[in-house]
Amino acid sequence: MRQKAPSFFKKISLMILTAFLLNPANPSFAKWVFLSMDNVGNSYYYEDSKTVFDPENGLVSTWQLISYTETLAAPNGAATQSVIQDISYFCKVGFESYKEFYIGYYSGTQGSGVSVDQTDTSNSSWERVIPDTMSYVLYKFFCKPPNIPS
Repeated sequence: MRQKAPSFFKKISLMILTAFLLNPANPSFAKWVFLSMDNVGNSYYYEDSKTVFDPENGLVSTWQLISYTETLAAPNGAATQSVIQDISYFCKVGFESYKEFYIGYYSGTQGSGVSVDQTDTSNSSWERVIPDTMSYVLYKFFCKPPNIPS
């Protein structure tokens, strides 16, 4: 009976460890986190495990997913229902801006389906965040204190 007890505890320990590692709240199993929905129903998400805060330079870099309610056209004309983008925010008060570095276009909602196009936007300019727009909502989320340098 003593030999069965350690085997039993070993199995229970393995089950608990597996449940912990597969728990969606665990950063090792991170997924897209819902941020907001705009006035036409498009949904905005971010990948929490890929968000990097650089308070010294006033930057926040992240990956965002936008899932559209209507089918749109990618730059190559292919039907797309979602995009994934690598984006950074400059969080210094008075210089509120963002820059996209990459955009991937997907045939399904929430980044599903197949990749239909992609664009390297790393040479794009920094764009000012305009109040009362979705970019302002996203900026306020990523640049909320204590991420805003003074």
